Amino acid sequence: MSTLEAPQVAAPARSPRLFPLYLTPFEEYMLWDDRADFPMTFVVKMEFDGKVDRDAITQALGLALQRHPLLQAIVKPAKGNRDCWVAAPDPEVKISWGEIGEPLELPRGEFIDLRSEVGLRVWIRTADDRCVVTTQFHHATCDGIGAYQMLGDWLWHYADLVGEPIETPLPEFDPLQLRMRVKASYNIERYRRDDGKIEFDRSEAYKLAIQTMRSLAPKSKQKSWPAVQAEGQPNAEPEPLFPGLCDFEFDKKRFKQLRHVAEARGQSTNELLIQQLLVSLNSWNTDQGDRRGGQFCIMMPMDLREADTRLTTAANLVTYALIRRPRSECVDSPELIDSLSQELLKLKHTRHKTPFMNVMAFLVKLPTWLKRGFAGHRRLATAIVSNTGDPTKRFSVSFPSEKGMLKAGNLRMTDINGVPPMRHGTRLTISVFTYRRVLKICLRCDPKAFSVADSREFLAHYVASIENLMAEASA
Repeated sequence: MSTLEAPQVAAPARSPRLFPLYLTPFEEYMLWDDRADFPMTFVVKMEFDGKVDRDAITQALGLALQRHPLLQAIVKPAKGNRDCWVAAPDPEVKISWGEIGEPLELPRGEFIDLRSEVGLRVWIRTADDRCVVTTQFHHATCDGIGAYQMLGDWLWHYADLVGEPIETPLPEFDPLQLRMRVKASYNIERYRRDDGKIEFDRSEAYKLAIQTMRSLAPKSKQKSWPAVQAEGQPNAEPEPLFPGLCDFEFDKKRFKQLRHVAEARGQSTNELLIQQLLVSLNSWNTDQGDRRGGQFCIMMPMDLREADTRLTTAANLVTYALIRRPRSECVDSPELIDSLSQELLKLKHTRHKTPFMNVMAFLVKLPTWLKRGFAGHRRLATAIVSNTGDPTKRFSVSFPSEKGMLKAGNLRMTDINGVPPMRHGTRLTISVFTYRRVLKICLRCDPKAFSVADSREFLAHYVASIENLMAEASA
C-alpha cells in the first residue's frame, strides 16, 4: 500500500508590476530545444538528518518563492506577440510526500510544459530521523546557481519558522533586478565590430548545424566493470530511472591527494577531471566495440555573474563552452594536458563573448520551426559537465554548521547533489561537487540507452581512470 499522502501546497507568489518580461536568448534556446523525451530540466537533491516539520517546510517554500518570480511564471505570447514570462494563473508548487525509498511519481513524465505550469517540482521523502528533498527545475527559469539561491532561501525560512533563525538576514530583493539579466547574459555591444555591424560566428554556426559529435556507446554485454554501488542499495533491486543519479565520493584524504596529483601535472583539478573524462569516453567506447573516428565534445556551463550582476533571485546568467577533441587525441598525453589548460584559461577571460551565445542570439530572430531545424536531432555534445563546487556557497547567506555539515533549524544537510539537463543525443550529464570538503562525481546516463546499473559501470570506468593516475603518481 502506498504511503503517499495528499500534497501540501506552497502559497502563490506574484509580481504583477514585473511581468510581462522578455526572454533572454539563452532562455529562448532552452525553450525551443525542449523536447518531451529530452526535457531541458535538471535535478537537485538534498539529504538531511532530522525530522522535518511538514507545515514549516511547506510554508517556507511559499515564502522563498516570493523572492523568485520566474519560478512562479509561465511563458505566453505578450508584448509584441513575443514569448514572454507572465504571472502563472496557477502558481502553486505542490510538495509530493512519501516515505524514503518510494519512487518519485511523474504523472506527466519528466517534461515540464512552461506554457501551462511553473518550472519547479518538489518531492520530499521522509523517515523518523531523515528526509530527502528532490527538486526538478526547468532550465529556462534559472541555472544551477539560481536554483541553489532559491533552495538556500527555502532553508533560511524553514530555520526561522522552527524557531532557530539564521543570524544573517536575507539580502534585499527587488524583482525588477530581473530586467538586468538580459544584458548580463548577452550584451550585444560585446559583439559589435568597428564598422557598427554585429559580429556573427559563422564557423561555430557551421559546427553546430552540420557536425555531429560522437556519443557514449551503450553497454556491451560482453564486458562488465565492477559497478560503483550506492550506499545502502542492494544489487538485486532495480533502481528507478528518475532521477537515476549515480555518484562516487573521494573522501577528504583522497581529494587532497587528487589535488596534489593535478598540481604536479601542471593542471587544476577541474582540468584533470575533464581530461580523464575524454580519455574514459574514448576507452569505454573502444571496450564496447566502437572504434569509429569523429570527435568527442564536452559542453561546459560557465557562470556570467559579476560583482554588479549578482542577482538575489533565481535566473539564468550562464553560457556554454564547447570543448571538442578528435578521438585520436583523447589519450593521457602532454599534448592533451597542455591544450586543455590553454583552452580553459582562455575561456575564463572570454566567457562573456562565447561563440555558442553568439549563435544562439542570432537564432532568436528566426522562426521556431527553423530554430528547431537548425539543431535538429544532431548531437551537439557527448557529455555535459558542470563543476559545481560547494553548492551551499551559492546560498544568499551563510548557515551555521555542525560536524562540518550545514544546519538549517533542526535539519543537518548530509548531502547535496544533482545533474544538468540531458539534451537529445547527449547520453551523459555530470556534476562535480565539493560539499563537506570531499569531491563527489554525480552522473546520469540517458535512461533510454542505459540502465542505472550500466551508468554505474561507466562511472566505475571513469573513476578507475582517475585512480590509476593517482596510483602512478604515488608509485
